[in-house]
Amino acid sequence: MNTEILDVPEPMEAMDPRPAAAVLGGDTRQAYAARALMAAGFDVRLFKVDQAREIVNAEPCKHLPEAVTGAKLVVCPVSCQGLDIALLLDTLEEEQTIIGINLPQELKNGCAMRDIPFHDLLDREDFTLLNAIPSAEGAIAEAIAASVCSLHLNEALVLGYGRCGRVLAQKLGGLGAHVTVAARRWESACEAIASGCEALDFLLLPYHMGRFYYVFNTIPAMALDEKLLQALPPEAVVIDIASGPGGVDFEAAEELGVTAKLCPGLPGIYSPRSAGEAVAQISRIILEEQEESPWGWNKCASASD
Repeated sequence: MNTEILDVPEPMEAMDPRPAAAVLGGDTRQAYAARALMAAGFDVRLFKVDQAREIVNAEPCKHLPEAVTGAKLVVCPVSCQGLDIALLLDTLEEEQTIIGINLPQELKNGCAMRDIPFHDLLDREDFTLLNAIPSAEGAIAEAIAASVCSLHLNEALVLGYGRCGRVLAQKLGGLGAHVTVAARRWESACEAIASGCEALDFLLLPYHMGRFYYVFNTIPAMALDEKLLQALPPEAVVIDIASGPGGVDFEAAEELGVTAKLCPGLPGIYSPRSAGEAVAQISRIILEEQEESPWGWNKCASASD
């Protein structure tokens, strides 16, 4: 990932010197997020962060309240897995900001009742765009590992042309695949065509499935049913990166002998450093927005003086 975007410039003058950040639980992404936050000028406290000792030199905490109390920023793991939500809510303070990916509703409701700012990164365009990059790369890695064909000069189908679909189609094209996008919206189909892809209406898919050796689904609803799976070539590979339960009829795929795999959490598996740095960068952006000093604003103001 582009380090010019993710590497943090000098610490924000608007923030208190060395503000504290609590990084809680999770996989290696959290450790890399902690390291990036330290580089941005935070004093970082860690609670149950995997591999933290090997990656970052921060203050380890044995208990959740020890890490959270007094921290300006609280970074939760994906879905807050492994965290005591009730204890976290009891510990949180009004001036803190909560950041996470797929925050549980219990935590959101508790923060809202107490006017504690919380941000689910999946609701932000900037994060989802950055996160789409390792998601696409991981999907391609999974597909190559499961296939007997090269991507180069072979036919690849991308179902959906949202954030992930756009990045995935671009990277597949860069590897020499012939990329077709199936889009429900005419505007999305035109965007795909403008980027060098072929575009198909979903209604036409049954007539074209026989030529695709690679199929990638990004749609979190049933998009690849038994009829479409049956029309695929025998050696086709289907990779589903949509949020659970995905958009592929996996039972039908198994019965038909089609290689199909649901692949959640690809950024954490294939690119934990890039994914963690993205979390840290967007967390910093959120704090700047709350302080009405959006990214780049100070530089632009200085240049115009």
